[in-house]
Amino acid sequence: MISFDSFKILYSETIMYFQTIEHDVKLIYAYMHNGNINENYDYISGKTLGQTVTMLKKMDNEDGKPNISASDYNFLMQMTEKRNYWCHSGFVAFVYISDFINSEEYSKSSTKLINDHDKLASVYKNVEQVRLEMVKKYQR
Repeated sequence: MISFDSFKILYSETIMYFQTIEHDVKLIYAYMHNGNINENYDYISGKTLGQTVTMLKKMDNEDGKPNISASDYNFLMQMTEKRNYWCHSGFVAFVYISDFINSEEYSKSSTKLINDHDKLASVYKNVEQVRLEMVKKYQR
């Protein structure tokens, strides 16, 4: 089990990964889509993460050589649910328990946070790499 201070740090990093992955996915779409990148970004920024991922996946798979792996696309589609959990319920499962640090609920939440954090860290690196490749490829 991790300390509560470590939990809070992992939680902060997890939220950062959610934000940066969503932003990078929207930037990748803006670069890959025909037309002006700024107009593309303005268009996609009004879409939900699920809508963006669906549109990007379709466009990315058109040539049969996707830039983002199928497993990462699968995770991206689940990301909204995970983000909502951590933003709205992540602490509620244990924080009202006296001596929560020794509770089963805290132990379960810690394990879930570590697993989600580590998967997000991996997807973050992959998506960031694709974003950098798209900047270079489309030179915009």
